[in-house]
Amino acid sequence: MKLSHLFEYVGLRLLMLLTRWLSPQLASLVGNKLGDLTFFVIRIRKQLVLAHLARVFNHSADDSNSKYMARAIYQQLGQTAIEHVRLLTQRKPKVLDRLTISGEEIIVEARRKGNGVILVTGHFGYWELLGAAVAGIGHPITVVGKDLHNPIINHLILEGRERLGMNVINMTSAPSKILKELRKNNCIGLLIDQDAGPGGVFVNFLGIKASTYQGPALLALRTGAPIVPCFIIRSGPENHQVHFENPIETTPTGNESEDIKRITQTYTDILAQYILNYPDHWFWVHRRWKTKAPAT
Repeated sequence: MKLSHLFEYVGLRLLMLLTRWLSPQLASLVGNKLGDLTFFVIRIRKQLVLAHLARVFNHSADDSNSKYMARAIYQQLGQTAIEHVRLLTQRKPKVLDRLTISGEEIIVEARRKGNGVILVTGHFGYWELLGAAVAGIGHPITVVGKDLHNPIINHLILEGRERLGMNVINMTSAPSKILKELRKNNCIGLLIDQDAGPGGVFVNFLGIKASTYQGPALLALRTGAPIVPCFIIRSGPENHQVHFENPIETTPTGNESEDIKRITQTYTDILAQYILNYPDHWFWVHRRWKTKAPAT
């Protein structure tokens, strides 16, 4: 174990201890201040965020609008970080107490087909709580993720997800386990907004071509599982609204590559609209457009 990993773990445990007994309002304030600290002092990927905002919203990176939006993004991330740290201290977290859910009947209807459900979202709002919301309303869910670099913090996070009712599988072993869960008519939670490298399908995302994972579309075409976009929006200190959108049309046409591109573009457009409506909720610090589209 690296010494730096131990220091990070001790720091996280200390933060859990210090924030455990705060009120939601005070915890939200602490999160905002943490976001300001990161934005003004630590400046982690600040220039990247400003560049992304300038490109998408047609601002200058030095424009006051870009800086205002960027600060709000860091404050939102700070609030989410503190809320999750506080949630990790709870042995039996009462997730539904902080949620208002709309569209639950969409999942119920989708599961009636018996092929499982593919839930797609992005690094948007408190996305960790979104999977917990699905489990909380009685639908078995498996989420796919990558291990963190710090193994002891990774173990802590995985334990927290399991307490929130989620089954977790690693991306490296995902395909066979995903198929098994879908055959059991369970839900699969996938994040769709990370750069997929040269092997991804290029679709329009916020006006820019972006390499996007083909997995959700391919799974839907091969298994018949419906794709349901879902999102979580902060409505107050430790309060959120969960929205399930109508399933995406995934009927195969016989041209699989074109079907994958069409389906991927459809749910990417839905995510993009949520980002445009709530720009502070998205994870702009990711290098989303890292892979350049090949010349036509």
